[in-house]
Amino acid sequence: ERALGDWRRAGYRIDLIGGSAVAETLLAAVRPAAFALVRAPESAPRPAGILAELRAAVAELGADTVALLGFLGQVTAVIGTTMARPSRFRLTAFVHHLEHAGLRALPIVALICLLIGAVVMQQGAVQLRPFGAEIFAINMLAILSLREVGVLLTAIMIAGRSGSAYTAEIGAMKMREEIDAMRTLGLNPMETLVLPRLLALLVALPLITFLGAMMCLAGGGIAAVFTLDMDWLTYLDRLRDAATLNHLFVGMIKTPFIALAIGLVGCVEGLKVAGSAESLGARVTGSVVRAIFLVIVIDGLFAIALAGLGY
Repeated sequence: ERALGDWRRAGYRIDLIGGSAVAETLLAAVRPAAFALVRAPESAPRPAGILAELRAAVAELGADTVALLGFLGQVTAVIGTTMARPSRFRLTAFVHHLEHAGLRALPIVALICLLIGAVVMQQGAVQLRPFGAEIFAINMLAILSLREVGVLLTAIMIAGRSGSAYTAEIGAMKMREEIDAMRTLGLNPMETLVLPRLLALLVALPLITFLGAMMCLAGGGIAAVFTLDMDWLTYLDRLRDAATLNHLFVGMIKTPFIALAIGLVGCVEGLKVAGSAESLGARVTGSVVRAIFLVIVIDGLFAIALAGLGY
């Protein structure tokens, strides 16, 4: 009633013309509820502040972390069951996902790492040339490629490619109620859908990461020949001194943990799909974002820890 009074004082009028008796009866019944939905400007809810939004984001992050850890526990239990009964392992599904997550990802990973290696080498040489130290761009490229760039580039591309594919595949099965049908038939979705994908990614990512690091070094060599006027033998000799097994170890030791994080996030988000295309799209997007976030966090934690240990 207060809102209606404000409208009338502002010069607005509401007139019902030509209404039937049935319409007047209906309007009389819904009028109290309609007025209850109208709020005066001073009683409108205020938008949430930054602290409230931050608190909600932290709560969501905590819920996602708990869900991810619980899912990891289920995967661990399934691995134990499979080790006790190896005949239950889905070898055909494992090889299929190994091909899709590993073999088919090689061309794009190799191309991107080749280009990034060339760019890093060229920019490093340009920045160091005024100091007469452009030769040290090779050292910089070797360390970055083996420790960070090769790992991060490969992991982010695999998260966007394979992680989202896991979510889309499992989510589409969830929409079509195929997972419920599997449970009805006595099949464990964790054993049938999740475990082969996780193991395939655990095997594929270290191999792809090694290839990505090598392609970064190859791209740097191409840039060195054209930017530094250096022949291949000189580049390889300098690279041999800069690229040590220690740097390669630091980069490769992260890959199983990153692969596990990408696979877990992809499968978890797929199983969360409700039943609509909108839900599937939201989960695929969330899978990519969460996987890349975890990749960067894991890489940073390992970099700090290994640097503290002297590696």
